[in-house]
Amino acid sequence: AKQWGMADIGVHEAWVTTKGSQEIVVAVIDTGVDYTHDDLAANIWRNPGESGSLATNGIDDDKNGFVDDVVGWDFAKNDNKPFD
Repeated sequence: AKQWGMADIGVHEAWVTTKGSQEIVVAVIDTGVDYTHDDLAANIWRNPGESGSLATNGIDDDKNGFVDDVVGWDFAKNDNKPFD
């Protein structure tokens, strides 16, 4: 009830429609995300083209223009750590 921003963007309606779908990817447009947080770590999207042994090899394995972008990209700092 205290997260008024969720109501503003229609999260409740979206949750009813897509709850549990592994096909849905949500992008966070914010100051960052704590992808190590206990509530998020197991559920954060991982780029399949950069994950596993490719995660820190310093190569843009999926050829999308972003090196080792396993959990996303920080466009402000231009690095692969979109941490708040």
